[in-house]
Amino acid sequence: EDEQMTKNILKTSAMAAAMLLCIGTAQAAPVELVTNGGFETGDYTGWTQFPNGGTQAISGVNPSSGNWSSFQSTTGVAANSLIKAANVGIGIVTPGQQVEISFDMRGSTADGGVVFAEFFSELDGEGVSDAIILSGGPLFPNPDPSVWTTYSYTVFAGPDVGGGVTLQLGAACGGAPTCVSDIYFDNASMTVEVAAVPVPAAVWLFGSGLLGLIGVARRKKAA
Repeated sequence: EDEQMTKNILKTSAMAAAMLLCIGTAQAAPVELVTNGGFETGDYTGWTQFPNGGTQAISGVNPSSGNWSSFQSTTGVAANSLIKAANVGIGIVTPGQQVEISFDMRGSTADGGVVFAEFFSELDGEGVSDAIILSGGPLFPNPDPSVWTTYSYTVFAGPDVGGGVTLQLGAACGGAPTCVSDIYFDNASMTVEVAAVPVPAAVWLFGSGLLGLIGVARRKKAA
């Protein structure tokens, strides 16, 4: 009877210890910072709009996926139509942390029409600690305006992200009356890896106790 009890203790303790060890070594998981990155609410929920003289609208015409995308136009006017997933990830993003950014884009540009995608590390209040133009300069869509292209970037947060981080997408035109910048954005994403929550110390102590019990039972059996 004692031998069978010892076997049961060993089996139960080993299983519990293995489970605790698995929990303790859980891997980091990506956290999505952009809300409504696919515009599937049918509006600009999660985004801050700055038309700046241009046009902005949720479009159901040929989205990259789902039902909707963002259409931004400054054709024929000197304007810079911007949308921002602004001040996201407060308390999640840490200084210098790696951030993965991607979005889909299609449309037309001509005669000075350009597209810019930018990443900002925001201070808690006014200003930024870092600003990055993704790709290092203007973006240009596929020559076929109906074809979507995915743009992906790895960046690093600035030294101060007390105000979170911001992804800004814009379509701009200069002064030429023939300028064209008709741009669609979809599936915007900005993710960071967040470590798993550590197992509480009490749970680790419980696990250590179980492992100790295994040792005691083995010594008893050997005797």
